[in-house]
Amino acid sequence: MEFLFLFPFSAAVAALLARSPGQAAAGSILGAVGLFACTVRQALALPVEVRGEFLRLDELGAYFLFIVAGVNVVCSVYSYGYFRREMEGGHIGPSKTRMYHVWINLFVLSMVLVVCAHHLALQWIAVEATTLFSAPLIYLHGDRKGMEAAWKYLLICSVGIAFAFLGVIFLSRAAGDIPLTFSALAAGREKLDPRFVRLAFLFFLVGYGTKMGLAPMHTWLPDAHSQAPAPASAMLSGVLLNCALLAVLRVAPAVPGAYASPLLILFGIASIGVPALLAAVQRDLKRLLAFSSIENMGIIVLGIGFGGAARPAALLHVLNHSIAKVLLFLVAGDIILRFGTQRIQRIRGIFRQTPLSGFLLFGGILAIAGSPPFGGFWSEFGILVGGIAGGHLTASLIYLVLLAVLFGSFLVYGSDMAFGEGTPRKLTAPELWCLVPAAALLVCSLWLGLHVPSGFYKALERLSTTIAFS
Repeated sequence: MEFLFLFPFSAAVAALLARSPGQAAAGSILGAVGLFACTVRQALALPVEVRGEFLRLDELGAYFLFIVAGVNVVCSVYSYGYFRREMEGGHIGPSKTRMYHVWINLFVLSMVLVVCAHHLALQWIAVEATTLFSAPLIYLHGDRKGMEAAWKYLLICSVGIAFAFLGVIFLSRAAGDIPLTFSALAAGREKLDPRFVRLAFLFFLVGYGTKMGLAPMHTWLPDAHSQAPAPASAMLSGVLLNCALLAVLRVAPAVPGAYASPLLILFGIASIGVPALLAAVQRDLKRLLAFSSIENMGIIVLGIGFGGAARPAALLHVLNHSIAKVLLFLVAGDIILRFGTQRIQRIRGIFRQTPLSGFLLFGGILAIAGSPPFGGFWSEFGILVGGIAGGHLTASLIYLVLLAVLFGSFLVYGSDMAFGEGTPRKLTAPELWCLVPAAALLVCSLWLGLHVPSGFYKALERLSTTIAFS
């Protein structure tokens, strides 16, 4: 298990000591590949032994770690071409590029700690560390908007993590002499004081839900994602939100379902409803994608709240959202550099001027909107079917209507940017280091839409039992 932490830490040290941005990028790529290979090796040997009471990699953690490691590989490859283009355009200097690789690898290290933490307190520390290590990425360009977004991110997420700390205190009070490890809490859930358990879950949901971007605690997310560099935005949206979700799921077996499910459904509907209302008036491409992240975390939380057959579909949507959202942020970063703007109204005719970028952008829009034949369709459909089967008819109908509204909004935006008429621009040449990783993600989303391996879905059904409420 130690190598899971060694690779990102070594990559951060290598970037700090590197003499050039290229060397720092090479170190990040090697560290990302090493972490992914180690993740696969550890997953084949599950469960990985416990280190004292604090560290353990189980099946649920391995699933989330696989997503973290996979996205890290894709973004590390992409960042080489992206920052080379940024430096050529004079948007960033070599020293800040090198520091990006330092902070991003420390950020990955903290997320690895979140998924491997087996103790409630250590997990809380790890989630706070993700905030501290990712904030410099938002302010990387050093401008005023970046400063405001970084401070907003720090302040709001710090308030959220304070709520989560109160949840730790309440759950500790409920546990009494029971150790605060997740296995011990699940095994001794009948001995927990239900009053303090309910209070703890509420504070966890609000606290870690702030980090997830659930409405109405979502206000930091559009600003942070719009100001961070594209690969950092992809990591924030594609994996950081998942880590906060995992922090909530870890305590689910100790919480009564009759109490937790209505709360999750309420926050899920609210988090889908807010983007449905605001997506149609967005003018900034990356802010639009940020609101989509809020929507998709709402979809996942709603599926967990529905329970039953919707729960494995929600876990599948964790993967589908990560693939589609990282794809879109990577394509958006390349498009923004080539068009010189984040304004949606100024980005027109991409398919005509640069066909591959246009194809990837429109394909990503369809994937994130839950359109067949992409993977997001089946996970969103599975949540809908599970909600109806579980008797949540009203919530399922609201969910369906909101998805239709969001699908229409994203289809309009995607069509205008990809195929709309606009003033032709003299664009820079395509950057294959940016487009190849995005193309690989589009293929993955298409593959999961055409064929979800039965063994994989059965594994998700097994995992869903580990996050079932008591």
